[in-house]
Amino acid sequence: MHMESCGLRCANTVARQAARKGYAMFGFIRPVKSELKVKEADRFQQVYCGLCHAIRARYGRFYTMFLSYDMTFYALVVGSGEVSVPPAERRRCDAHPLTKRACAAPDDALALAADASVLLSYHKFRDNLEDEKGAKRLLAALLCRLGRRGYEKARARLPEADSALREALDDLHECESEKCTSMDRAADASARMTAAVVPHTGDTRERVLRQMFYHTGRWLYLLDAVQDLKDDMKSGSYNPVALRYGLDEPDMTQIKQPLERTLERSLADVCTAFDLLDAQRDAEIIRNIIFLGMPAVTRQVLDGTYQPNGGRGKHGSL
Repeated sequence: MHMESCGLRCANTVARQAARKGYAMFGFIRPVKSELKVKEADRFQQVYCGLCHAIRARYGRFYTMFLSYDMTFYALVVGSGEVSVPPAERRRCDAHPLTKRACAAPDDALALAADASVLLSYHKFRDNLEDEKGAKRLLAALLCRLGRRGYEKARARLPEADSALREALDDLHECESEKCTSMDRAADASARMTAAVVPHTGDTRERVLRQMFYHTGRWLYLLDAVQDLKDDMKSGSYNPVALRYGLDEPDMTQIKQPLERTLERSLADVCTAFDLLDAQRDAEIIRNIIFLGMPAVTRQVLDGTYQPNGGRGKHGSL
């Protein structure tokens, strides 16, 4: 028992360090708090905490270290077909062991978001294992090993999504190995990954959600490429923005406008899909995120002023 406890502590320490190094999801999707009502800001925080509890209940502590605002957005959108908001629960957690905090009550949307979060996180580990070298590659290999058991559970729950994720990731690796200069081709592979975790319902809502998350994924991939441009060019890593525009140095002065148009086109498609979604629960929070939060982050990344988590030192609080 003592050895098992030590092993869990070591695994959680590795996970925390990896999350700080960027192994969590992108983290670009967040609301503009100043434009939310107090109850809406509280609700966003409750869903974030509720998702953390859902991941821990279904997969243990390890994957809670990779919780992101992106997956909180996913939980909000997937659950937006419901009409009422269940009363929040008050629970303790590892981050707040002494005082109980309000969190969203368990429901199908949080359970699905937990499953999707584990699948996407694990495939991000795999992607980093392919891309990185040296110590970073060793860290990615360790994360794959530590996260394997949780991934197997998630794959059993979402087998079709996992197959689609694997196919899209293979296509992305092909783009990287070929040094593909097409931003659209590389972004398409990544966008298919976020669309893959949409629940299968066979109705119009599923088609709308797939479009919404496809274009969200496209925006995320291209924005991340812009954010990583300097580091990727320094390390020689694949970056479709650098290759598309034939950059010799990470100066975006001449390409800022066309990049902005490309990113705005993806955001416009996200907004169009949202308008077709007929969201009920949490509609104003989602509207704030896609009409205000995501455009604000786009401007910050292009201007070079973006700071993860709004410049705060840790995740988990607006």
